[in-house]
Amino acid sequence: MVLLKWFVCQLVLFTAFSHAFTDYLLKKCAQSGFCHRNRIYAENIARSHHSYYKLDAESIAHDPLQNVLHATIIKTIPRLDGDDIAVEFPFSLSFLQDHSVRFTIDEKERTVTNSSGLLISPQRYNKTWQHAFDKKFQDEVNKTNFPELHFLKQEHTVNSFWSKISSFLSLSNSTNNKVHLRNGDVSLEILTEPFQLKIYWRNALKLIVNEQNFLNIEHHRTKEENFAHVLPEETTFNMFKDDFLYSKHDSLPLGPESVALDFSFIGSTNVYGIPEHATSLRLMDTSGGREPYRLFNVDVFEYNIGTTQPMYGSIPFMFSSSSTSIFWVNAADTWVDIKYDTKQNKTVTHWISENGVVDVVVSLGQDIPTIIDKFTDLTGRPFLPPMASIGYHQCRWNYNDETDVLSVDSQMDVHRIPYDFIWLDLEYTNDKKYFTWKPNSFPNPKRLLSKLKKLGRNLVVLIDPHLKKNYEISDRVINENVAVKDHNGNNYIGHCWPGNSIWIDTMSKYGQEIWKSFFEKFMDLPANLTNLFIWNDMNEPSIFDGPETTAPKDLIHDNYIEERSVHNIYGLSVHEATYDAIKSIYSQSDKRPFLLTRAFFAGSQRTAATWTGDNVANWDYLRISIPMVLSNNIAGMPFIGADIAGFAEDPSPELIARWYQAGLWYPFFRAHAHIDTKRREPYLFNEPLKSIVRDTIQLRYFLLPTLYTMFHKSGATGFPIMNPMFIEHPEFSELYDIDNQFYWSNSGLLVKPVTEPDQSETEMVFPPGIFYEFASLVSFTNDGTDLIKKNVSAPLDKIPLFIEGGHIITLRDKYRRSSMLMKNDPYTIVIAPDTEGRAIGDLYVDDGETFGYQRGEYVETQFVLENNILKNVPSHIPENLIDIHYDTLRNTNIEKIIIAKNGLKHNMTLTDRITVKQNGKESSFSTRFSHENDNKITILNASLDITENWELVF
Repeated sequence: MVLLKWFVCQLVLFTAFSHAFTDYLLKKCAQSGFCHRNRIYAENIARSHHSYYKLDAESIAHDPLQNVLHATIIKTIPRLDGDDIAVEFPFSLSFLQDHSVRFTIDEKERTVTNSSGLLISPQRYNKTWQHAFDKKFQDEVNKTNFPELHFLKQEHTVNSFWSKISSFLSLSNSTNNKVHLRNGDVSLEILTEPFQLKIYWRNALKLIVNEQNFLNIEHHRTKEENFAHVLPEETTFNMFKDDFLYSKHDSLPLGPESVALDFSFIGSTNVYGIPEHATSLRLMDTSGGREPYRLFNVDVFEYNIGTTQPMYGSIPFMFSSSSTSIFWVNAADTWVDIKYDTKQNKTVTHWISENGVVDVVVSLGQDIPTIIDKFTDLTGRPFLPPMASIGYHQCRWNYNDETDVLSVDSQMDVHRIPYDFIWLDLEYTNDKKYFTWKPNSFPNPKRLLSKLKKLGRNLVVLIDPHLKKNYEISDRVINENVAVKDHNGNNYIGHCWPGNSIWIDTMSKYGQEIWKSFFEKFMDLPANLTNLFIWNDMNEPSIFDGPETTAPKDLIHDNYIEERSVHNIYGLSVHEATYDAIKSIYSQSDKRPFLLTRAFFAGSQRTAATWTGDNVANWDYLRISIPMVLSNNIAGMPFIGADIAGFAEDPSPELIARWYQAGLWYPFFRAHAHIDTKRREPYLFNEPLKSIVRDTIQLRYFLLPTLYTMFHKSGATGFPIMNPMFIEHPEFSELYDIDNQFYWSNSGLLVKPVTEPDQSETEMVFPPGIFYEFASLVSFTNDGTDLIKKNVSAPLDKIPLFIEGGHIITLRDKYRRSSMLMKNDPYTIVIAPDTEGRAIGDLYVDDGETFGYQRGEYVETQFVLENNILKNVPSHIPENLIDIHYDTLRNTNIEKIIIAKNGLKHNMTLTDRITVKQNGKESSFSTRFSHENDNKITILNASLDITENWELVF
């Protein structure tokens, strides 16, 4: 008995600790061969001020058909005998978009002897752009991206180049040492020796490429000839082996092949982006021996806060406060160093990737929204999700069975807590076999989906890319030869939730077809049941016995591509294949998919939402969730949230309340909890917590029209939904550090969630203007020209929330049990005039479910208040409005108007009739109004149709 108790105790301890993240599992830069080598190289180059790279001026050629500049960069390796080694790297440069410059540096074709026994392609992987760029750019990029050497045969003399290139660029003062190019507002200098690029926006220098001479491309060489190919400033640390305990079996079949380059952002000491990291919005300085930021998709349960360690997703996009960005188009393990130079007012960044090519897109513009617009135009706009998916999601690991799910569903209704999605984690499967249901717990999934559908509810189930060995699904993957292979060419077997598992190779086109066929069988439902959606978790991929909790880098994918080259886009390939499958399955109903992914890359925003992963129920994780969500928003992937109120451990009632009040503003609003935590569905809470959480969720639903309009704007321009203050007010340098207070898109809603315990007030920062407390519309004015700080009341049942003067927001403020049941409800608009009595606001409406909006089936309008006249100015009305109005758009009437009085330029005099000007004619309607207090006026029974032009004269 004693022995049994000891065994049980050890098992519990093992289970607890086997799921906890520990630092030692992940490499530090000093333990990573290629990161360490490039850091040492950079340190030595900084002392020697030497460069081994030059651009051969005589090699410059212009392809007149494709408008691409080609040249050769030469790396010279000095030797004591004077017989220096010259290595050639093809260079290309093009203007990919207006105000965007793309350049690539590849390596000449590598020759490897047949005796080497290589199972992977020896050539550098240069196709990351095919996954990251939006499909609409594929044809353009195919015209302007020529890594193959035969295009370099179209060489011209320098003088010939000048005459040919003038069709797409303006040149001036060019010599053999310096090439000047201009394309509209962008001008560019190519310095040939040492190689360097200087990029200007409207004649102001914004970015210098290779200013520090950190360019380093570890060209192909054998282990035997390595000594002759090492530069004086280089170290040979781990060039052909890996000493790190958890990856020491890496075969490194091609030896050292890293690429590195430095970028200096001129005129700025603020840079942002490169999610995902649990740290501040403004990126930290990593000089002085600190760890660089690492972009490498890994499973980090209970990740550390305030560090640069890698996480589940990677978006290698960075921009400065001077409106200049770089997109490092590389999917390999990548480290980024940052150094703020306040004396010279610049930021120096050093990018290092394990392999692949140098492929960079530089964008410039007049402001940061323009930069984000360009990035999401290139990589794809954020998808417009179904309306229901921006409502509230209820999840835990795990709901036990059908009865449990339906009990949660009914109890949410009993306690008047709206929700749209309920989720099933791993345990719904039969013995952790994906594409199956546990027969005793979920004997009839169609029945469950049908019951949920009655009130507009949806079900999400977990399906991951690791597949348990020896069942129908994994057997087919093996038989169809679409499993990821190990470095010997055998099907790779690793350990994950099901035990021994294989991984589907969704990098393979055929693998994607097989993956789709699994969903077609699994989601074979009646045509009216389109309320089943998918969650791709663990797709970094997470491998429990893999190095650094993920895949060995020498695994092999389709077309003999090594995992090392494509690691950070594997998760994207999984969720895109899943999205395409769901879209195809629901094509008959034209239903938009909803999909959640944990791993992501640039371009993931086209098809998936994400979240900040396995956080912990404490105040630190609540605080860090806000800059983490903001970081994704400004990097083009806005549909993100954090598990409320912490995935692991049990939160206090106060933390629950504050986390819901913060989570209300996440674009993705989901509560989730670990299997070992206490049940915490909102209806289980004691008062007053239950009412606080209920009111918070209801507020989210009231705001859905405004939020959905934000998603539409984001889908059109990439504009953030959770929006840092510096984007709205870039004129104030103090705002560039603030990441605990933010706007909701450009709606004027300004919020600072309480993220500290025992707080009854908080300090907020306000720019000049008038601000209205959201609930009461009590106002105050900052009539100066600078920021002010103000203490704001914040008891436990109150969110510090204001509307900035000059904005109009739209609500649907009747309680409904789900978003589908709100479709027949009229609108309420809230008007917050600025100090001149003006206000403006947008509203976007479609059916919230289908792709009809892509066919023009939507309404878009703008409300404008000026001189006490409220105008409705529709910018788009569908041609078939009459046909679809009652079927999909439903109610388009404004029933209630709430006006903040203190910002009005003139006092309003209201009677029981309101004058309306429409189509050149005046009419009036009877109304009821109330001066609820000295701060606002409410007009009832307005009955104004947003699909018509009208003016309301007060």
